[in-house]
Amino acid sequence: MMVDMTQAYTEATNNIRTWRTRYSADEYPHKIVINMMYRAYTMRQVWNDFMFGRLPRYNNFTTAIGEMEKYYSAVAYNSVKDNLLDWLGRQPNEQVGTLTFSRYERLASLAESDRTKKEELEFSYIFELLCDKCVLYYLAIRQCGKSSVEAIQLLTGYIIEDIPQIDYTIAKQAFIQLGIGRYMHEHYTPLP
Repeated sequence: MMVDMTQAYTEATNNIRTWRTRYSADEYPHKIVINMMYRAYTMRQVWNDFMFGRLPRYNNFTTAIGEMEKYYSAVAYNSVKDNLLDWLGRQPNEQVGTLTFSRYERLASLAESDRTKKEELEFSYIFELLCDKCVLYYLAIRQCGKSSVEAIQLLTGYIIEDIPQIDYTIAKQAFIQLGIGRYMHEHYTPLP
């Protein structure tokens, strides 16, 4: 990865540590899933705002990423927070980005009593958070006037062909293939 994911990785592991102490063994895995879905729904809304031209333009990446983080937080709070549980209840099989609530809820139920499933869920949480951060950075670069190909190259170091119909899901899949998978392979260590 051309972008340093250390801060995002630390954010994810700190969240896991906090939730492990805050929630019971039965609640904890489900808290992870809810947070994964919260992030996915928020990022999908931010992506849609990008697609419909509702995001501001920026002059530099540093400003853009700071403002996009604020924008993400505002969308999470104002559009997703109060609706999330209803959406999950009504459409548990809906794919949001690369996630499906029902699939991860099954894993969370297994993780209540199976340490290997809990580790799988924690790995997934970190992995998905890093992917969504890349998508947010991608949008920030695009809002600085760069093309899709230029944004992906700046983030990953790879030059790719243009992806004509890129959406939130495809963007996440691209970052999985072009960097996050390798980053996790090189940096991930299960938390004790």
